[in-house]
Amino acid sequence: MNGNRNLERLFYPKSIAVVGASPGATGRSQGNNYIMGSIVQNFKGKIYPVHPSGENIFGLTTYKNIRDIPEDIDLVIFSIRASAVLKVLEDCAARKVKFVHFFTAGFSETGVQELADLEKQILDLAQSNGIRILGPNCMGIYCPDGGLAFQPQFATAAGSVSFFSQSGQLSGYFTGIGGLEGLQFAKVVSFGNAIDINASELLSYFASDEKTTVIGSYLEGLPDGRRFFEIAKDLTRNKPLVIYKGGQTDGGSRAAKSHTASIAGSQKIWEAMCRQAGIICVDSLEEMACTISAWQRIALPEGKGVAIVGGAGGGSVTTTDIAEKTGLLVPHLSEDSVRRLKEVVPLAGSSVLNPLDIGMASMSDQILTTLVSVLKEDPKIHSLIFIQSINAIQHILGFKGVEQIIALTVHLKNVLGKPIYPVLEVIDAFSGASQSKDFKTRYHENGIATFPSFSMAAKVMKNLYDYNVYLQQTG
Repeated sequence: MNGNRNLERLFYPKSIAVVGASPGATGRSQGNNYIMGSIVQNFKGKIYPVHPSGENIFGLTTYKNIRDIPEDIDLVIFSIRASAVLKVLEDCAARKVKFVHFFTAGFSETGVQELADLEKQILDLAQSNGIRILGPNCMGIYCPDGGLAFQPQFATAAGSVSFFSQSGQLSGYFTGIGGLEGLQFAKVVSFGNAIDINASELLSYFASDEKTTVIGSYLEGLPDGRRFFEIAKDLTRNKPLVIYKGGQTDGGSRAAKSHTASIAGSQKIWEAMCRQAGIICVDSLEEMACTISAWQRIALPEGKGVAIVGGAGGGSVTTTDIAEKTGLLVPHLSEDSVRRLKEVVPLAGSSVLNPLDIGMASMSDQILTTLVSVLKEDPKIHSLIFIQSINAIQHILGFKGVEQIIALTVHLKNVLGKPIYPVLEVIDAFSGASQSKDFKTRYHENGIATFPSFSMAAKVMKNLYDYNVYLQQTG
């Protein structure tokens, strides 16, 4: 519906009005959050709070009615009760507003026919007056370059990741966890009930958006699935598309219907369509963030063979199981590789099989040179998963040991010529989490993605391998 109409002014409005902003309600009004978010993002245009009192908000001139605003308005954000929406939308029509975003909920997602009818009236009024609708029942837009944010704490630096979500809560959550994985966003869109602007139109927009290089999405249902997958097939050769689908079970499907009035559909059909379109499917937003971070920083794996470094004792058994259950291979190193490693690695407390346990924090130059040579030359090894118990290393060797591990990882990235996946294990329940964040930042600054667990690293490697296979098969 209206798929070819330009959404550029939605992300880059020259003026916005917020209906439902409240004087003295800082921190308690979502309407105020939109205003403060735009102020923090250094919005270049005009901001018009709308409130019956006319009392100024954040030092901005407040208007009692949309019709009172003296200039053109590109985007009007509604943060008012559902029963009041129709009258304000009529005012928007009179002012020839281009886009409206309804944070307002309480329509078809409730299952109440009267409220579904109201939603239909709103759509009819908007379409008859050339107004595009985002929502209802959604958080809206975060676009640093456009000066928009639905939460004032969002980062102001713009990146090249775009994300669209049927869930407002998950759009905010992904923005947060994405930041922890070193992602910076071009655009984030929560689109809710999608009575007008929908997933297919957003995907089409991001496909041609020069500021977007990789796309993520949380979806619960697709009323126009055929069009969506046609767009996806055209874009995935140039831009990865990573999707987390809600409603994969009967219970989840029921929850999706009550959340955004979506019907989730068959999971098996969904997975088959995604494979055909080259879409990367994930099972969590955390996996999505790690997959996108890895795609931005790591070369795509040429095969499924992985060398595991740091998996000692029982850990070597469990990591091998996890890797192979994920669809990877943990091959034996060649006899020549094992012989060369045995010549330089002390036998006590070490293993030169795969997984390898070689005491990375105190590794000599001779061992490092041999290890790099072995892993680089072995044709059965395509990637390296490097397990790093950073907190334990710090306790034993201090920050000097941590610096050595970071330097070693950067060196491996530069000389190995194969993808490397560092797993930052947090084993200190009291200080580990904050330290892990600091260590992650160090790695991100050196162009290295990190992973919170071996399982996550294995999943991401498999995701990127499958995507590479798709690119080669369709090339």
